[in-house]
Amino acid sequence: MSDEVKKENGGFGRHALAGCVSVLLLLALISAGITIYLAFKADKTQKPEFIAQAEKTLEESAGAKTREAEPKPESKYDIDQTVGALYSIEKALAEAKSFEDLTKFVVQKDSELVAPDVAKLKYRIFDVYKDLIDSRDKLEDLNSLYNTAFGGVGDIVGLMGADPATGGISIDREQIKKIWEKRVSESKLRQQYQSRLSKSQDKFIDLLFDFARLNEKYSAEWDRLCSTRDRAYLAFHEKNWDEMAAAAAQAIEISPNEREAHILLAFALLERGGETDASSAKAIVEKLLSNSKGQNASAYLLRGMMLAKEGKTEMAKLDFDQAATYYPKQQEELENRLNLYKRRPFLNKSKEGRVIINSYRGVMSGAGNFSPDFQKAKIFLQNGEERRAKDKIFDHFMRRRQQGQWDKVFTDFRFCREQLGRENFGIAEDGNLDIGIEPAWIGNGITLTVNNRSGADIHNVSILLCVRFTDMFRGDYLTFPFGSPVALIPAGKSVVFGKENISEITEDLLGQARKWKDAIEFGAVLISDELVTWTPPMRSPEEPEKAQNLPADESRKTGTDKAVELMDNVIDKLKDSINVK
Repeated sequence: MSDEVKKENGGFGRHALAGCVSVLLLLALISAGITIYLAFKADKTQKPEFIAQAEKTLEESAGAKTREAEPKPESKYDIDQTVGALYSIEKALAEAKSFEDLTKFVVQKDSELVAPDVAKLKYRIFDVYKDLIDSRDKLEDLNSLYNTAFGGVGDIVGLMGADPATGGISIDREQIKKIWEKRVSESKLRQQYQSRLSKSQDKFIDLLFDFARLNEKYSAEWDRLCSTRDRAYLAFHEKNWDEMAAAAAQAIEISPNEREAHILLAFALLERGGETDASSAKAIVEKLLSNSKGQNASAYLLRGMMLAKEGKTEMAKLDFDQAATYYPKQQEELENRLNLYKRRPFLNKSKEGRVIINSYRGVMSGAGNFSPDFQKAKIFLQNGEERRAKDKIFDHFMRRRQQGQWDKVFTDFRFCREQLGRENFGIAEDGNLDIGIEPAWIGNGITLTVNNRSGADIHNVSILLCVRFTDMFRGDYLTFPFGSPVALIPAGKSVVFGKENISEITEDLLGQARKWKDAIEFGAVLISDELVTWTPPMRSPEEPEKAQNLPADESRKTGTDKAVELMDNVIDKLKDSINVK
């Protein structure tokens, strides 16, 4: 090959190489540009799916409007529901374990009767933390971030004490800021997460201040309502209809949109029976039904009582039936509302306090005077239809069993004894039912045996054990279902109702574990297709065999009279007990 050709080929090769290098450089620049672009883009937080979905839900719901709207002083609100919303925020902040848990709470829709500034507060919580997190964050980093952000809420709220001089809230902003900064700096979070929290600290602190301010504002109003409404409940228990009506009316003046006092006022007016009381009660009941869109069981019960007093018994029966239909639906609301009473734990430290809680529960669950089955039984008894009356009494106790609301059983017994006649209890004659308690050899369990010494089978049997432990008020019993229902206890046979752990039961209901040896006295309520009866306490709970084997004339007087006498003695002593923890 000539030198010229070689030179030409060499030149071509150099040009080709240069072209390849240029292409590679161009690709490298493009790649670098894409990397820089993606890196720049990545700096902007990418929202996790649960945050994006929550934003969409809030924007589509009426809550989004509430979030944007400024609170108006003249806005219509219910103080009970408003304080309940504040309490739910407090519980959510204390109990949620992650941002996702807290977000599930945020998207729950509040009642329209929650004050606008409180409704807005919940969405502000979401707005504060939603920008803290990124979809690419690792789970352990998210959990650490959450614990650092919300783990100090209790510390900070604890510094927001009452100011004796102004009656408002005393807040040391600088001290709170130092606590926040210390928590962030001492956390094991990486620098990027600490920076996120530092940027949001003012928003977090302002949010907590507003929460404390609103809590103080509405709690003061709620306390005034509660003290007046409590008086109405206490008067209800004492059957002082004049005082009950006066206190309920005053509570309504404080909070025209609340519901409990309206029910209490209507009932007091009906029982008092003055010249204009019936018409006033009717107006209240119709308003309750209108506001609840016809879903208020207690209102139907009250209207049925009105119709019965007017002699319109067939219409009254229909209202009682409708009340019985809606009480199970009302149970969920009852449990939610009882949570609000947990804000007042002092009520559990006196019999009178428990009277207030239990009176409310009786009104809302359909116990005693508010039982549609008992009210219907009264109509049957007035018409001489004793068998139908007894059937309705049994219907009530079966509904109580289905709803699991055992704590009101003594209220139910008292009403039956006083207003329906105790012969309708179906008390077993000649003391033919015994209960025996056998403590376990190991642990704190007990077994319960029912001995049917009668000549008849009893079917579909449930047992409610009633125990008084040490440190409980005289006449105060803890009531709880024992074991599972039994299909049949044959005549002359005994059936064991399983085993229950007393430590677990008392821990749940009393807040502290007890042992069976702490039992002072006990008895049982037996509910079956054939009878509903109180089986009296044995002579010695620590010696069940000895008590059970005593001759009938020594352990109890023979026959129904002694069974009734024993039940009356217990019921006369009892004050309904329930512990809200």
